[in-house]
Amino acid sequence: MKFQKKEAVTGLLFAISLIGMTYQSTSIAGHADKNKRGVQGSVTCGGNYFSRSGGSELHRSTYVLRNIANEGAINIQRIRVYNANGMVLFDSSLTGLPPFYNSVISASDTALDARQSAQLRIVDMIPSQSRNNRPLQTVINWTANQTILSLEAVNVRTIADVDPVTGKVGKQRGRHLYECRTTKLTKHS
Repeated sequence: MKFQKKEAVTGLLFAISLIGMTYQSTSIAGHADKNKRGVQGSVTCGGNYFSRSGGSELHRSTYVLRNIANEGAINIQRIRVYNANGMVLFDSSLTGLPPFYNSVISASDTALDARQSAQLRIVDMIPSQSRNNRPLQTVINWTANQTILSLEAVNVRTIADVDPVTGKVGKQRGRHLYECRTTKLTKHS
């Protein structure tokens, strides 16, 4: 009888775990999975850019922007970076779009064509950052000529060794991806 009870309890725990995993996997679906469509919008991402541990560890963000639509372009209109106090540290309406690391978007070509991805580093918007001003928020405004799947954006946070004397970035210690949020969406023109 003891063996049957143990088997029944094990089976019950397995079923509860399976239900929990199913619930968890459906409850963590990102905003990008909702197939939001529009002609313009804003995406807001978190971000970091600072050094610590006596200048030997560097935390920074890279933003990956994706046009996940099969057709139609998304035009990047404006990018702003705010510090923890809500002060603007960077505004592309004043300086022009920053250089994108993979050169897919530039000040002269703001279109992210269908299925294209662009990579933007925080260091290309803010050359240096005080640790006291963290964390950051980056807001990306976009438009499209037709109703299109909204801009997908993620913040990739990396942590790396850095030589405090030369500033040379060394071995990466960690990496994590955070989804950005659609904070404004206009569905029709």
